[in-house]
Amino acid sequence: MHKLDRPRVPAPPCLAGYDHRTQTWEDVASDDKKQIRLGLEQLQDVRCAYCEGRIFSDGHVEHFRRKNPNHFPHLTFAWSNLFLSCGSDDHCGHYKDRPSTAPYDPDDLVKPDEHEPDDYFYFHSSGEIRHRAGISTKDQARASETIRVFNLNCAVLMADRRRALRFYDRRQPGILEALMTFEEQDRREFIDDEIQATQRDPHWTVIRHYFEKVY
Repeated sequence: MHKLDRPRVPAPPCLAGYDHRTQTWEDVASDDKKQIRLGLEQLQDVRCAYCEGRIFSDGHVEHFRRKNPNHFPHLTFAWSNLFLSCGSDDHCGHYKDRPSTAPYDPDDLVKPDEHEPDDYFYFHSSGEIRHRAGISTKDQARASETIRVFNLNCAVLMADRRRALRFYDRRQPGILEALMTFEEQDRREFIDDEIQATQRDPHWTVIRHYFEKVY
């Protein structure tokens, strides 16, 4: 999970044509859903808002706050409440809102277009997401609850993150050790360039945090 710049992508105009008092999400026309999805793909670089996995055809438009009548129906067509999530049933959007899900309060979660995920999470090279060292008890609780609700430390995602690092290591084996021999300015410039070059890759945050260890 990384910060998403919501204001960078304007709300799709079609959303203004719907009213939660008389319509549901099922009333959204297929062409309008395509327009909404395209906006979210632009916002998220075609990656899941939560796990950063690449979005394929099974990805779906996800309501951060539930749109059903018992929760937040007034946010059904709110651009600020929409993300693109991967299609997995084992984590992210589908997992969060499965019928058997344990209760949660969305105000207790990290919302990637409002919060800075780096303030809460550290992506370890083992593939595990951990809460940042030194943060407050309240922030630790928010980080832990987000990991739980979206199941961000499931075995599949941890393996995907390790795979992203292995792929990188195969391209440039021993890169961290080599960087430690660089002058500080040269090392920082190299890392900045690598982070910039990979910023649209799946699981970018684990790559970024991997390099930032020696920044």
